[in-house]
Amino acid sequence: MSVDQIAAIRPAILEAIEGSPATCATLELEGDADKWVQFTEYTINAAYPHSNNPEECVKSLPSIAGLKLVNWETRTFATFEIPPSDAELVARWIDEYFLKILDCSADYDIDVTIEQL
Repeated sequence: MSVDQIAAIRPAILEAIEGSPATCATLELEGDADKWVQFTEYTINAAYPHSNNPEECVKSLPSIAGLKLVNWETRTFATFEIPPSDAELVARWIDEYFLKILDCSADYDIDVTIEQL
């Protein structure tokens, strides 16, 4: 778990939750636009650089009860739906996604963009 990264991710997730359904938080690895995660209205859409099924990969991430893979394209993206969840839990899950799925270093930095859809 990356305390500094979670501290940067959590406010963006909270803002997207509070602005739901029209607010999207995009988190992008600083300096690498190919490593990104978006969160809007309890949907997580993320870069997915692997060829195997994302359901297997995310088993190593913090558990979010009801997490469901809804769409994915090999080496492109994966989209998950989750039930309404605490911003802290979602931020921890996204942090672990950056570390374990997107293979970021433990001290990664993100750029955050909040958009109204």
